[in-house]
Amino acid sequence: MSNDFINSRTQAYNQRNQDKTTLSLRLSIKEDLILQELADAWETTRQDIIHDLISEYIIKAWDSQRANDQNQQEKTDHSTATNYFLLNTNSANDIDDHHFMINNQVAAAFEDGYKEKIGRIKKGDYVFLYASGQGIVAYGQACGNVEKTHHYGVDNKTFFQKLDGFVNLDKPIKAKEVKSVLGYSFPFAQTLSQIADGEKLLEHIQKR
Repeated sequence: MSNDFINSRTQAYNQRNQDKTTLSLRLSIKEDLILQELADAWETTRQDIIHDLISEYIIKAWDSQRANDQNQQEKTDHSTATNYFLLNTNSANDIDDHHFMINNQVAAAFEDGYKEKIGRIKKGDYVFLYASGQGIVAYGQACGNVEKTHHYGVDNKTFFQKLDGFVNLDKPIKAKEVKSVLGYSFPFAQTLSQIADGEKLLEHIQKR
């Protein structure tokens, strides 16, 4: 643990206004004692120390990796060849967003900073719709025309493209199966990710 992190924690514990969820964690007796000593010294809790370690290191590293992946994807977006994308349906945050895509047979995004990504998809590109915890549940080919509609009454908050030849899969393609077909790990949690060698995934799905 770096001195910078330790020093920063002494001033950080009054900034805890965001919603939290509970996480169970198994530690050795020694690890628990060390955490408790630090908590006593900083007049905080062990849980808050663990939270800050996750925020300072794991999440920042994840965000950095996602940014690098995004830059790499954008470099290839201008190709005239058919591209393949995986779009997270946002079912983990709002099941209505998921249903909007499935029921209307569209690829969509709903929030500033994310909805604009729909414009990266050009006519003829394949989009696989991925539902968290289920897998790829549907796919189709983008029409190339970005349309806009409201989202919970706010105009133009939803950007979407219709998917031609839409296929709603009876049996979702699990994340593990996707990784096996592609031969590499994949950032399923991202809103929109380009799939290298996506034709392999399409061929696999069509043969099932």
